[in-house]
Amino acid sequence: MLIKICGITNLEEVKSLNTLKPEFIGFLFAESKRKVTGLEARILFDDLDKDIKAIGVFRNNSKEFILEVLKEVPLYGIQLHGDEDEEFILDLKGRVNCEIWKAVSVKSKEDMENALNYPVETLVLDGSNPGSGEIFPWKYLNNTKFTKRVFLAGGINEENVLDGIDKVKPHGVDLSSGVEIITEEGIRTKSKDKMEKLIDKVRENNERKI
Repeated sequence: MLIKICGITNLEEVKSLNTLKPEFIGFLFAESKRKVTGLEARILFDDLDKDIKAIGVFRNNSKEFILEVLKEVPLYGIQLHGDEDEEFILDLKGRVNCEIWKAVSVKSKEDMENALNYPVETLVLDGSNPGSGEIFPWKYLNNTKFTKRVFLAGGINEENVLDGIDKVKPHGVDLSSGVEIITEEGIRTKSKDKMEKLIDKVRENNERKI
């Protein structure tokens, strides 16, 4: 079971991640309370353990913008989180030398079935309000045969992660708000304690199934 911690914004988070070693982290370049610039992401990337793969998250950004970010940050993958269609994805594939992921808001069984047609390496299954911490109805994924790698996102936290893994049977989980705290100064940041507890729970579950 792969783990991705998304929305990394500061060096303290990177320091924690270098100890916890999830397989992936995500930098958000789209409009978001967790948004970073290419320069900020490069500073964080330079301190990131190189065994951890960095994914750049974009939402309805232009291809030119994505390519400019790639000049600054050597991303392992690009995650498209907006209305990007097959034509956009195929054109972008011809311009980059990294994986392309597609995030999909799952509001029906049909959304899930249509998502499998995207020409991407990985799908990230999310709710209708990404980044909100809201869980979408996992029943829409029942009996779905995943023909590509799938990450389950949308409100995943320590309390529900094993239930989501059991019901959906994804290849990985994508975490953000479920491992965050709000500091006394009102700043949203990843909690090392929350990340550690969740990662330990997932990995212990993996070991029991081996």
